[in-house]
Amino acid sequence: MATNTAQDAVRCSLCTEVVVFLCGSCHVNLCGQCLPTHLDKNKSLKHEILSYTSESVQSKPQAPECQDHPGESRKLYCQDCNVPICSQCLIMTGNHNRHGAVKLADFWEKTRNIIMEDLIELHHFEKEYSMIVKDRENKIKKYTEHSNQEKILLKKRGQELYQILTKAIETIEHELTDMVKEDLQILQNDKDKVQHSYQVIKDCIERNEHILNEENSFKMLEYKSIVEELRLVPSMKDISPPKLILPDVKKEEIIKQVVSLQSSVHSTLPGFTISKTGDVTMVSTLTMMEEPTLLAVLLTHCTKLKGICCESKEKVWIYGDDEKIKQLDRSGNALNSFNAASGTSQKDIAMNSDGNIAFSHKEDACIYLVKKTKIEKFVDVSCWIPYGLCFNSDGDLMVCMRRNDYTESKVGVFADGKLKQQFQFDDIRKPLFSISRNSMYICENGNGDICVSDWNACAVIVMKKSGEYRFRYTGCLSRSFKEFYPHGIATDSSCRILIADRDNNCVHVTDRNGKFVRYITCGLQDPFVLSLDTEENLWVGECDTACIKIIKYLE
Repeated sequence: MATNTAQDAVRCSLCTEVVVFLCGSCHVNLCGQCLPTHLDKNKSLKHEILSYTSESVQSKPQAPECQDHPGESRKLYCQDCNVPICSQCLIMTGNHNRHGAVKLADFWEKTRNIIMEDLIELHHFEKEYSMIVKDRENKIKKYTEHSNQEKILLKKRGQELYQILTKAIETIEHELTDMVKEDLQILQNDKDKVQHSYQVIKDCIERNEHILNEENSFKMLEYKSIVEELRLVPSMKDISPPKLILPDVKKEEIIKQVVSLQSSVHSTLPGFTISKTGDVTMVSTLTMMEEPTLLAVLLTHCTKLKGICCESKEKVWIYGDDEKIKQLDRSGNALNSFNAASGTSQKDIAMNSDGNIAFSHKEDACIYLVKKTKIEKFVDVSCWIPYGLCFNSDGDLMVCMRRNDYTESKVGVFADGKLKQQFQFDDIRKPLFSISRNSMYICENGNGDICVSDWNACAVIVMKKSGEYRFRYTGCLSRSFKEFYPHGIATDSSCRILIADRDNNCVHVTDRNGKFVRYITCGLQDPFVLSLDTEENLWVGECDTACIKIIKYLE
């Protein structure tokens, strides 16, 4: 085994920088930059930090092997402690027993891919933010030019009516000047805010490119992506310039027809998210009401309401244990109905962009599509039982599935009836979903995330569009009198996640990152499935009562 020489400098265990410190507790070499990261990520351990130049350290021979298990190379990376380890560290007597571990080379490659993906997105951000800054600059220029023209017109009018309107003109001119000053300040503030984010993106691009230029850089171990923080472009004010009202005044009506000033119009443009491809999606400016309001209650006259899908603010499709799919109006009157026997399974329905209804069928192990009055097989999921359904923004059908012997669960994405993607495990091959026969529902969020409610897991699992695990929401203990068993799930235009909590008679609302926001109750009894109409009113289907309650929670 080769030993260190004067020409072979000892390196930091977490990056390629020359070592400065040694953690005597963890036997990890550290540079100055990695020291805080190591301490922060392993707070539960007591660390003995020594200067690497101390005699006690220099006297110890350094080798590229595990300090706890001589002769073993550190070829693994502990995901719990965020340090390189050897295979012996994972056995029962090791310090990292029961910890998740991956190959160090795989971790490097994964981190490098993340940085490369972030770099691509940051370039999209740079382009979009640059366009926004230029748009704001043009807005300010046009606003200033227009305002100057209005001032000139005002002075001209003032000269014509000088003897009668001098005082009034001066007053209006002062009002206009103050208004313009205030508006320009608002526009400038918006520009400065976006300019700052734009500069942050450029700095991140430079940093990421620097990291990628270093082959197998250990700096990747401390890399933290801020792409999610920059994805949401903040809302900005849209200000229409003030406009003078200049009637054609007759001399005898001069007093009645004095020139007046129409105030500038302030409105808020919605923020938007930037997708991985650079596409933008507008974010709603609606805010949550302090107290949600129950707008209406529909009696569906079906047995055990299990599926609901709003077609508009006036029409909804439903599905229950009576094996019929019905279209109802807001008064509960049946507009359309057809038989859809699917066996004794959890039922769900979804509607595509063409207005066609898809529904799951247990016995036939497939998804059927209803086109007008014709029912045809759309997706075959042989050996699997289909549960929750949802069409995503690409028009693909996402299906929650459990194997027919209830030993596996997964989500499949189907395009034109063919399996396009499937998500079953996280990045360390742990199952994402529980194994049971109980319900699963699914929806897509506005940021592309896939949200799955898993009744048996007592959790909502959220993944990126690629299938990469993001987080789990397991309820909020502040109110849940009974354990959290999620059922129907939906998302709104602000990327909030809404989850039906049947046992606690409420709907949970979280933000896009799974942070609890509030509960919606409104007298709910056995809430089972959810859907949002075109005005973003929440339709809650109650299983046992077979009622639909329409709730306004945004304003």
